[in-house]
Amino acid sequence: MEIPNNTTKAKEPVRLRFKALSNGNKSLYLDFYQNGKRKYEFLKLYLIPEISPLDRIANINTLKVANEIKAKRLFNIIHGRSGISDATQCHMLSEWINVTIERKRNKVSASSIKGLSRLRRHLNKYKDDTRLIDVDKQFCIGFTDYLRNAVSLKVPKDPSKEPKKLARITQAELLNTLSIVLNEAVREGLIQTNAVRLLSKTEKIKKPESTREYLALEELKRLIDTPVEANAEQDKKAFLFCCFCGLRYSDVSALKWGNIIKDGEKVSISIVQKKTKQPVVAPLSDKAVSYLPDQNGKRNDEKVFILPNQSVTNKRLKKWAKDAKVYKNVTFHVSRHTFGTMMLTAGADIYTTSKLMGHTDISVTQIYAKIVDKKKEEAVTLLDRLF
Repeated sequence: MEIPNNTTKAKEPVRLRFKALSNGNKSLYLDFYQNGKRKYEFLKLYLIPEISPLDRIANINTLKVANEIKAKRLFNIIHGRSGISDATQCHMLSEWINVTIERKRNKVSASSIKGLSRLRRHLNKYKDDTRLIDVDKQFCIGFTDYLRNAVSLKVPKDPSKEPKKLARITQAELLNTLSIVLNEAVREGLIQTNAVRLLSKTEKIKKPESTREYLALEELKRLIDTPVEANAEQDKKAFLFCCFCGLRYSDVSALKWGNIIKDGEKVSISIVQKKTKQPVVAPLSDKAVSYLPDQNGKRNDEKVFILPNQSVTNKRLKKWAKDAKVYKNVTFHVSRHTFGTMMLTAGADIYTTSKLMGHTDISVTQIYAKIVDKKKEEAVTLLDRLF
């Protein structure tokens, strides 16, 4: 017999809302709900109609400011609940994670927000009554021990199956997310030290070596020469376009003609990345431009590529790869890895490659450099085999 869920979801004390204005703008305001009473604070911030990429960037920056204000108001409300002037003595770790989520919303990727929420759930399972000031080195050692043996908190689709143990990369990411949360608290003056930084290398959870599936030049040429069915033509063009410019699926599927900037013979793209929320302006090679469909009078607000969801696209790519006799797990993201590897192989420096790929941390680009170094070592080894 199914047990009814009688839990009531608590109302969020501060919400960011929008009011449509006669001039097409939207006014941003905060909706407070506390102790059964409601009040409003108009922020004198406005979202404007997104006619150009610059308008979109302006709106993203406006939302960042609004969410910063919202996080501060929420922070003050949480402190006020205790009735104690020294908030650091009563501030709960889980509450601080909620504040961090609000501060970073619309500033970081959805996956980063999801990671913060996942951390909160695991911390609640580990020790649900932890105050910020209780997070010392011993607490962090205990939490890493918990993570090494923890299982996923997702409910399995098949009730008869046991939940999966957390992958090592997930364990490492959760510990790193805790460090980010504690860094925020140090900057706010709530605690003196980020205790995760006190852990030795052996006490921390080491992230496994990252791998990148990419296409060798011969494989890419075979794909270019292999035809696809009519319904997969856009998938093929978008994939090859990304092999020569490095866009993610989320960005190329949302790419509009207004993001394609033409200046004489030069063509570039100007986008705000879906994952990192960071703007990227980069020139396009002639090879990349050759895979753009004809605009044929389409408006700037219309999409360049008409793609299905990523799951369908990946199925089409796998069939295409099989027909081209490319025996790798070809997903759309392989195009991005191929671009990064080709750029470094062709002699581009790591900093330029990082900027073209829109990486916010050059250490991510260094993974591609390791791939190229390995390819060079393999090439030298081939010479040894000849003699």
